[in-house]
Amino acid sequence: MRGLGALLVAATLGLGLTLTAPVDSAYAQSSPGTLGFGADNLPRPSKDAQMVLESDQLVYDYDKAAVAAVGKVKIYYDGYTLEADRVTYDQKNKKMRAEGRVKIVDRTGAVITAETIDITDDFATGFVNALRLDTPTQTHFAAEKALRDQGKTTTFYRGVYTACEPCRERPEKAPIWQVKAARIIVDHNEHMVYFKRASLEFLGMPIAYFPAFSAPDPTIKRKSGFLFPSAGYKKTLGAFIQTPYFWALAPNYDLTLAPAVYTNQGFLADVEWRHRVEYGQYSLRMAGINQLNPDDFYDEGTRNSGVKDFRGGVKTEGEFYLNRYWTVGWDATLLSDRTFSRDYSLLSTNTDINVSNVHLTGISERNYFDARLLYFQVLTNDEDIKYDQGRQAIVHPVIDHSYLFDNSVLGGQLSIKSNLTSLSRDETDIVNNNGNGITVAEGVTNGVLNDDAHILGLSGNYNRLSSQVTWQRSMVGPLGMIFKPFGYLRGDGYYLNQDQIIAGLNDDGSYFRGMPAVGVEWRWPIMAAGLSSSFLFEPVAQMIVRPNEPMAGKLPNEDAQSLVFDDSSLFDWDKFSGYDRIEGGTRVNVGFRYLASIGQLATIQGVVGQSYQVAGENPFAVQDLTATGAVSGLETDVSDFVAGVTLDTGYGYFLTARGRFDNENLDVNRAELTATGKFGDLTASASYLFLREQPAIGNDSRTDTISGKASWQMTDTWRVFGSVAWDIEGDQMASSGIGIAYDDECTTFSIAYSEIRQDYTDLQTSKQLMVRLELRTLGGTKLHSDVGSLTSNNTSN
Repeated sequence: MRGLGALLVAATLGLGLTLTAPVDSAYAQSSPGTLGFGADNLPRPSKDAQMVLESDQLVYDYDKAAVAAVGKVKIYYDGYTLEADRVTYDQKNKKMRAEGRVKIVDRTGAVITAETIDITDDFATGFVNALRLDTPTQTHFAAEKALRDQGKTTTFYRGVYTACEPCRERPEKAPIWQVKAARIIVDHNEHMVYFKRASLEFLGMPIAYFPAFSAPDPTIKRKSGFLFPSAGYKKTLGAFIQTPYFWALAPNYDLTLAPAVYTNQGFLADVEWRHRVEYGQYSLRMAGINQLNPDDFYDEGTRNSGVKDFRGGVKTEGEFYLNRYWTVGWDATLLSDRTFSRDYSLLSTNTDINVSNVHLTGISERNYFDARLLYFQVLTNDEDIKYDQGRQAIVHPVIDHSYLFDNSVLGGQLSIKSNLTSLSRDETDIVNNNGNGITVAEGVTNGVLNDDAHILGLSGNYNRLSSQVTWQRSMVGPLGMIFKPFGYLRGDGYYLNQDQIIAGLNDDGSYFRGMPAVGVEWRWPIMAAGLSSSFLFEPVAQMIVRPNEPMAGKLPNEDAQSLVFDDSSLFDWDKFSGYDRIEGGTRVNVGFRYLASIGQLATIQGVVGQSYQVAGENPFAVQDLTATGAVSGLETDVSDFVAGVTLDTGYGYFLTARGRFDNENLDVNRAELTATGKFGDLTASASYLFLREQPAIGNDSRTDTISGKASWQMTDTWRVFGSVAWDIEGDQMASSGIGIAYDDECTTFSIAYSEIRQDYTDLQTSKQLMVRLELRTLGGTKLHSDVGSLTSNNTSN
């Protein structure tokens, strides 16, 4: 019986189904996969393995030289299991046959079922009737019959393939999608699966026919081959077809060729190289086209950046790990013109600006270092000259460093923070009060900056080195009061070589400024608890004493142009956002914090307060070239009131509100409101922004907008979603969108329509239709189309 058992088990190994296919994965290790019982890839049974045979009876036929196990047959051998109603071995013809509810389970958990299995003694050629194969990766094959030929191929006749699980309530129901083919051929040597005369069915209905195609094997990581093609149409491009080819040159590097042919513009080359090495990885992608009809991109009122013969671009990314602390890398994109990536949907998803950088970063428990070179490429098609490429700074480099000392000093914590910034630009970036770009001649008269003009960046070279040493300590005083004394010493060195001379601004040369500061913060947390609730009321007062800001408004302001005064910055020691402006004078910040935990119902926390300039010159009232601080709410010695509150129910409802209120009449100068919630199967969020008109900087109209988005999970798999943005002040829709999506374990599908009105984009009114389809193991495709035309982008998993 040992010989029969070994033979039966060996026969189960003979039906190996090793399927492989192209998979777009650059960095996974290449290894053969199995979709069944891979005699070519799985190890042979151990010579010392013991076989256990269970059956109702054994029948010997000496005349036919056959032996059979009959009734509830189970054979266990070296991690494999065979079940059948009857198993017969023909010693004369060296064939084995398993009959009746045949089930084989291999070591990986893959399951094959059939009504009958015939196999030769050398296991190379086998024949299976009414076969079903279920793999551990949740993929499923079925066929009326299957033939294994000389151990090289296995052919499924009238086969069916799907990666969808059968319906538990109705297993006979067709899956979401399946591929039916006259033949499914598994090439065990090439690790490929080929579908011949195949049709793709959704919910049992055929929707597409393919004379032939090859599909990914979910158990193999990487394999050379063609990816799903894409095709479409766009007015400026014409009809096109693109067929990518993935070339797995080695386990750690590959090449993807994705040529495309456009009937209106010609041939586009698209190549991507990816490479993983021992301590990092990098990629390089290049695309280019010599356009046949560049004038088709001409459009009145735009820059017409596409009106040129050759267009293209390069994108490269990399990251290398020098050791456990240090990494060096880059992320760079260079395009031939502003809209190449938009027109051909390549290389970049940005629509306004591309930021390329090279960086060196080091991180430890107490030390941080980051050095970057930055290049900004404008992508907008706006005619406003403020978007001229020459007005964009080239940063070479910006370096940030911080260090936290191990040992305490005077019982407190000592830290140091430094920044080096060096940049240059070819043209002066100057705008009027409405934010529109103007020329220097329009904004500067006899070397004096006009009242309705602001300089965002001067042409020439700018260099600054800043460093700040900070000490702080927390102490607990009487009645639980907390005192936090602190101090810092700041120094900045400038070297300027600017092309533009502006009255009131320091000339070219070297400058130094220093800023010492001492201060103290007082907090008194008062707590109360009862009835499963707790409350914290904490008054806070902070005083910072320092001299006036040196050379206020007389130095360029490159990195401190953004200033938002709200509850989050109320107790900041320096409320300027960057290094180029520095807060001076004696300032007092007062307010209180509130925190309440109301049983299991909600958590509420809030802050309200005000800031006072009590001595020295108010730096926010000093005008610099960028008008920073002019309408911040800090420009008067008594600031606006700021407040913020957050409500978190813990049940999916979340509300945040913050505002800035006039210090004299409490008029709302700025308000923000954000709310999210989940109501059964509906998830929704809304936001509101109000900003009062600011005539001091030329904004004569207020900002008043509301936006929202929602998603309704109609069923376990279907959901609808939408979004809307309404300009209350302009009394018009800014943008809107609606869509429907389907998601399950094997299929992702969505179709969405979006619209952005002309007043809110640098292009004409944008109406787009986006369709996405992903079939697990087969790959997917995306369709991104301007309404009225059709363009398509393909991806593969």
